Amino acid sequence: MTFLRFAIFRIKPIWMVIKIPESLFVSQWVARGAPRLLGAYPKKDLDRNLIIDIFGLILREEEEPREGFYIVKYPDDAIFSDRYAGWHFVCYFSGMELRQLVGLILEPNEKTAPFRGALVRAALRLFRRGEIPSSDEEWENLWNLILSYPDLPLEQRIADIFRDIEARFILTIMVDEGVLTLDDLVRRVRERLSTPVTRDLVISYVYVLSALGLLEVRYDEKALIERVYLISDVVFYRKKPQLFKEIVEKVPEFHDEYARFASEYIASWEADLSVIPEVIGDPELFAFIERLRKTGVINMSDLSEAEKSIVEKLSDIKIVKQIGDNICLLSDPAFKLLFPRWTISKALQKAEEDADFKDTVIAWLNILREAYLRKKR
Repeated sequence: MTFLRFAIFRIKPIWMVIKIPESLFVSQWVARGAPRLLGAYPKKDLDRNLIIDIFGLILREEEEPREGFYIVKYPDDAIFSDRYAGWHFVCYFSGMELRQLVGLILEPNEKTAPFRGALVRAALRLFRRGEIPSSDEEWENLWNLILSYPDLPLEQRIADIFRDIEARFILTIMVDEGVLTLDDLVRRVRERLSTPVTRDLVISYVYVLSALGLLEVRYDEKALIERVYLISDVVFYRKKPQLFKEIVEKVPEFHDEYARFASEYIASWEADLSVIPEVIGDPELFAFIERLRKTGVINMSDLSEAEKSIVEKLSDIKIVKQIGDNICLLSDPAFKLLFPRWTISKALQKAEEDADFKDTVIAWLNILREAYLRKKR
């Protein structure tokens, strides 16, 4: 008998019931032997032969696994068909350096799309860490990331990935170039980073940014190479609190404090490229900021000890300002997706001088048009 599994999350005042995967698993490809199961959670007793079957289904499509996503459906006539016939296995393969397959097991009627971004983000945590979780607490943190990720607003999902310097370097390079082969992008990122990283890790970041709609990866059949195309630029910044007037009415001293902050901010805004993603991407900090967005001001007496600790952190980076017993929203962290006009203009100039590059630019413009038409649907 198959039992339905549900997770209950409280979102504002509404209780929502969300169906969740059966389990997460991490395995490793062995070229001259059977794949290994490295770990699983919360179902820890997965059969190793089930993982061998999943690799077998993937290898029906490829002679050897390639980096990227695989969604395979378990057949009706295999060893574990009594249990898993019709179930979907959503997998992400690192590439042949790490040779790790991270996957989720989903019931036949569960949608796979919402978990793609969550899966690759979890895979990135594992690849970056360099080792498999060794405690239940570590597995639980990874599992909670997967469960919560599909429900995060786009603002938090984008900020979360840009907490990592690898993602920031990738976007900086792509904004400068517009189009690069995947190999060239990997090489340039690795040259910029001060610490060595695997090709698999960089490519995994590219796929996360692609899942978020910032990049797109396409296989060029004529050139027989993969190209990466810029779809959107991202800017992180601070904006004036929407309730500015209401804050000043409650706390008149705030007017001068904000004017002082605004004049100083002009000279230091570039630091926000790393600061703002950390703030928005942190669930606790972001939740407190959302609360302040609605009220503008919160009295210290209404805060728990944990919230007072959050205030200290946000005060240090000038997101909030304490004036007397009042905590005021000093600057509202935000992000914006930008159409890459400057990058396109630069690429068109280059195409005038390079006939071969012209076809690449035309392909990029067509991909951009498709991407923005999808967003309007």
